[in-house]
Amino acid sequence: MQTPSAFRRRIGRLLAALMLCGTLAAGAVAPSALAQSAAPAAEAAADFKTRLPQWQNALERAANRIAGGDLANTEYETLRADLAKIQHEVREAGAAAAAARDTAQRMLDALGPPPAQGAPPEEAGIAAERKRLTQTIGEAEGRTKQTDLIVTRADILLRTAADQRMTQLTEQIVRRGPVPLLPATWAALPEQTAYVQERIGRAFGIVMGDDEWRGRLYGLGALAAVLFLVAWPVRRVLLRRYGHRDLEERPSYRQRVVAMAVEALARCLVPLVPTLVLSGALVGLLRDAADAGPLTALVVGVSGGLTAYFLVTGVARATLAPDHPSWQLANLDPDSARRLVRRVPLVMIGLALAGTGIALSEGMFTPPELRSITGFGTMALIAVSLLFLYPDHLWLAAPPPEAEATDDCGCPEPTPGAAVDVTLPPPAATPAAAEAEAEDVPPARPRVVGLRLRLLIGAVALASLVASGAGYLVGAIYASKLMLTTLVIGGVLLVARGVLRELLCVLLERGSGQVAEVRDIVIATDRGRRMLGQAGRTVIDGLLLTVAAFFLLPLTGMTLSEMKGLADGFLSGVTVGGVRIAPGDIMSALMVLGVVVAVTRFIQRQLDERILGRVNMDDGVRNSIRMGVGYLGTTIAVLMSVGTLGLDLSSLAMIASALSVGIGFGLQNVVSNFISGLIMLVERPVKVGDWVVVNGLEGTVRRISVRATEIQTFQRASVIIPNSEFISKSVVNWTLKDKTTRIEIKVRITYDTDARQVYAMLLRIGYGHAQVLRNPEPVVMFRDFGPSGPEFELRCFVANTEHIIPVRNELRMRILEQFREQGIQMPFDQQTVHMPKVEAMLEVLLAERRAQSGVPELQVVADGGKVVPLADTLTDREPRTAT
Repeated sequence: MQTPSAFRRRIGRLLAALMLCGTLAAGAVAPSALAQSAAPAAEAAADFKTRLPQWQNALERAANRIAGGDLANTEYETLRADLAKIQHEVREAGAAAAAARDTAQRMLDALGPPPAQGAPPEEAGIAAERKRLTQTIGEAEGRTKQTDLIVTRADILLRTAADQRMTQLTEQIVRRGPVPLLPATWAALPEQTAYVQERIGRAFGIVMGDDEWRGRLYGLGALAAVLFLVAWPVRRVLLRRYGHRDLEERPSYRQRVVAMAVEALARCLVPLVPTLVLSGALVGLLRDAADAGPLTALVVGVSGGLTAYFLVTGVARATLAPDHPSWQLANLDPDSARRLVRRVPLVMIGLALAGTGIALSEGMFTPPELRSITGFGTMALIAVSLLFLYPDHLWLAAPPPEAEATDDCGCPEPTPGAAVDVTLPPPAATPAAAEAEAEDVPPARPRVVGLRLRLLIGAVALASLVASGAGYLVGAIYASKLMLTTLVIGGVLLVARGVLRELLCVLLERGSGQVAEVRDIVIATDRGRRMLGQAGRTVIDGLLLTVAAFFLLPLTGMTLSEMKGLADGFLSGVTVGGVRIAPGDIMSALMVLGVVVAVTRFIQRQLDERILGRVNMDDGVRNSIRMGVGYLGTTIAVLMSVGTLGLDLSSLAMIASALSVGIGFGLQNVVSNFISGLIMLVERPVKVGDWVVVNGLEGTVRRISVRATEIQTFQRASVIIPNSEFISKSVVNWTLKDKTTRIEIKVRITYDTDARQVYAMLLRIGYGHAQVLRNPEPVVMFRDFGPSGPEFELRCFVANTEHIIPVRNELRMRILEQFREQGIQMPFDQQTVHMPKVEAMLEVLLAERRAQSGVPELQVVADGGKVVPLADTLTDREPRTAT
């Protein structure tokens, strides 16, 4: 048998051998691990040294091209794409350098601080490794600074190119060309017209002279015909089943929105689909043909004009509904709507021709004099076309309709039945007064809508015409294109806005189906649906504004790459005081927060309905589990959203520790209530549904939150009580462990009543009630000899505290009835106060009055409320001894 000392020596030798083996293994593995970690860093440094001259040369070429000026659209887009690519590559290299620096720094920190001056030198291998890591950190920091410099330089070049681009656009807008009204401009017109005709004829000759091209055109024509034949039956079916039709009653707002959407889709579908398909195919084919630029410009201009014509006329007819005024959504007078619908096609023909002329003049590189004259004619055509929409009788508002009800999601819905007029009739008037009133009061003039908008449009059209006549054709075309495009896109998006909002309301109001089941799983309350409706309408407006910006910003000279860069810059955010505020991260965090909270609510409902609801569990325990799951899910949602924002939790911990003192003093009540709420959820001294009495307030617990508890009194008032009140003060809980409750009813009788009879009667009344328990059985107690009579108390028990009030009420009614039947009286408290000195003074005064003749006697109010002579009260009173 081994001694303890020998056993310890053997264990020590075993541990020393294990440590030696571990040291040798670490020494053998460490060089290979360090070599493996150093290899990628060396490769990244070599790659960076190779690519750095390439990036610098690309930046030099971009700077030289920008300095040359006059950047065309294609050159500008290519330049921005190249600089963006360089920035992306350099940022990746900078991130790799930063990662290598951090890795080397952690390894250097693991070696510990270098030996102090005068201390023994460290081992040669460790010193060499320290030197290598220090050199690696320095090289990585150098690469990081070089990447920051390249990114900054590329950003400066991008901004310089954008500024130069905007300067070019501004100069083109304000540049003055040939004046179309001067004779010198018209003198060069024949030669320039012949030049343009020759270009167009050559383009047509190239395309039509080739058999292959003719075959392609015939194929495209056949495709357009097939599309037309397919779209026409679809149009008829949509209009017949869902479009405007005759109804006895005014359709609801939802029916009008659906019919308007169907009408617009059906009337635009048939002409737009073949037009867009044919024009797109033609442009794609002509792109490969030589000298086909004029023909391409003609196809683009004609297809754009036709698209605008069909789109505007179809939407206008669907919105105004001239043949079915009850379906109208524009709130115009029916006659005005019919006139407006008849004029809109004429106006759009003029605007389509003007747009085609502008597209041709820009796409064919028309000579300046010819372009000035055609541009002036185009501006005149736009002004004349818009003049047809200017009269006020086209924009008369309809009489105000009856108020429509609104649902929870904010959309109007039909009012069932006819509206009932509840206004009081005017007072009757004489015929002469009625005739005078009719003569003095003129009829109300109909309201005219859109006056300011029409004035603005007319002013822009007139200014464009004047500018083109003065030679500023580019500025006139720019203003006209911006105005017309804004009108068309704004009108279409307004219609789309109404349709999308109505679809949202249908989604929120659907009563059955898979969509309704998913909606009820995520949001089950009416308040949640209203909040979702408001959020959905905000999202719809934001998306439509984004679409409008996508179509309108290119008209201001902004390219697609600039729009993408603007969107990326907005989403990436800005840095303020070392903190980066990124709207994209904020939206992502809000989305993550909303999704996790919705999932938490779903888990709570499923847990409550499918698991806890099927288990015989106390309501308080169910509420505690549900609240605990909610707190856990909310905490996870907050942490995930904070992580999505990219905030450093260590920084937040430092801020929280710095604010802990202030929070401890300033928010101590909030923290106390929060901790008390957690204690209440764990210990459950009070549960939801309990009947409690706190600080004189009595009621039923309805909700327990982290800060306060809601109690509903028996007067149906909600009282919010801080949770600390339930922990630090006495609380009466009638239903904590057992709902069996005792009822006490006090009864007082006169002294001449038989006490045994009253005792038996009260006991019989207690046993006679159906809700009074037999175990424990009712008890009658002779409590005391009261000042007015003996005092009894009936004590009985009920099984549920909810029955206390009705049982107590019924027992008292029966006691009163039985006492009256048996002739038992219950005395009331009364006191008689005697003042001997005052009574003696009154007797003297009464004697003096009797001695005097003709003086009225003194009168007082007796116990019965009657006025009697004072002498009667004194003579009826028994003699008392003064005290």
